[in-house]
Amino acid sequence: MSILNKNILFVQSGIPFYYPSLEMSIYNALKKVVKTVTMVSNKEAIKTAIKTKPDFILALHGLNPDFNHVIPMLKEYGFKTGLWLTDDPYYSDLTQHIVPQYDYVFTQDSGIIDFYQQLGCNDVFYVPLASDPSIYKPAHNNVSYLYDITFLGTAFENRLSFIDSIADYLKQKNTCIIGYGWEKLQHYELLKDKIKLKPLGTYEESLGYYTSTKININMHRSTQDQTLNCNSLQIEAHSINNRTFEIANSCAFQLTDVRYNLMKHYMLGSEIETFDSPTEFITKAEYYLEHEEQRLQIATNAYKRTLREHTYNHRIRQLLDHINI
Repeated sequence: MSILNKNILFVQSGIPFYYPSLEMSIYNALKKVVKTVTMVSNKEAIKTAIKTKPDFILALHGLNPDFNHVIPMLKEYGFKTGLWLTDDPYYSDLTQHIVPQYDYVFTQDSGIIDFYQQLGCNDVFYVPLASDPSIYKPAHNNVSYLYDITFLGTAFENRLSFIDSIADYLKQKNTCIIGYGWEKLQHYELLKDKIKLKPLGTYEESLGYYTSTKININMHRSTQDQTLNCNSLQIEAHSINNRTFEIANSCAFQLTDVRYNLMKHYMLGSEIETFDSPTEFITKAEYYLEHEEQRLQIATNAYKRTLREHTYNHRIRQLLDHINI
C-alpha cells in the first residue's frame, strides 16, 4: 500500500494502564501508511486539531469523560471523526450514548454492529484488535518451559467457575494463574501456591509467560457477567480477544474457548485448538502435553497466519479502506 498523502490526528484513550502500549502500536502502524500522523491526549485534541487541520481524527476507546466535550467541539469545527472501540459489547450501556457523535465507528466485535446501526450510525465497521510483532515474538529455540498450564487474566465470573471446575486437575500440573480476583475461587486454598495475585503487567511480562508455558488457557469474558459488564441488553460477543492474536504471535500454544468469529481468523485443529467444556479441556490438555510435536506445529501455523493477516499494520489498512478522506 502506498503512502496516503493525508493528515491524521490520533487521540489517545486517556487510560493509563495497558492502553499506552496499544496506542503506540497503532500510532506506529499509522505512520507506515499515512504521510502525517500526530498522536495526542484527549485534553490536547482540540488545540492540536485547530493547529494541524487533520483530514481525519481517530479516537481510541472513547469512554474517558473528557471525550464528552472534545468530540462535539471537533465536530463543530467541521472535522471528520472516527471512534475505534476496543471493549464491545461489554460497555454497550455507555457506548450507545457516544457512538452517534462520530462519523465513523470501528468496533472490535461484529456482534454489536446491528445495534449501532439501529442507533443511526451509518458507517459502522468491524475492525478487530491484533498483535504487534515488534513486541510479541517467538522465544529462542532453546527455551525451557517453566509451566505446563498458564492462565493470564482477570478473574471474571465465568473464568472463576471454569478454573474451579478443573482445580483438582490443575493442582496436579505445574500451573500458573496470574491476575486480579483469583482469591475468590472456591478452591483458592487448593491452588494458592500456583496463583500470583498481581496486575497483568507489561506486554513483555505477558510474552514471558506465553513462551515459557506449554499450554496457555485463553478464555473470553462472558456477556452475562453483570458484576463488571455494562451490557444490560446482553448483546452477544462474537469476536475473539486480542490475547488470541498475541499468544499466536508469540508462537505459543493456546487452548481457547470458542467464539463465533474464531474460524474467520484461524483454522481449528491446524492453527488453533479449542474446548467447550471442562472435560474437553482436560482431555485436550493431556493430549497436547504428551504430543509436543503436534503442539509446536499448531503454534507455528498460528504464528505464520498472524504475521500474514493479524498485525496492527493490517488493521490500520483495513480501517483506512473504510473512510472517505
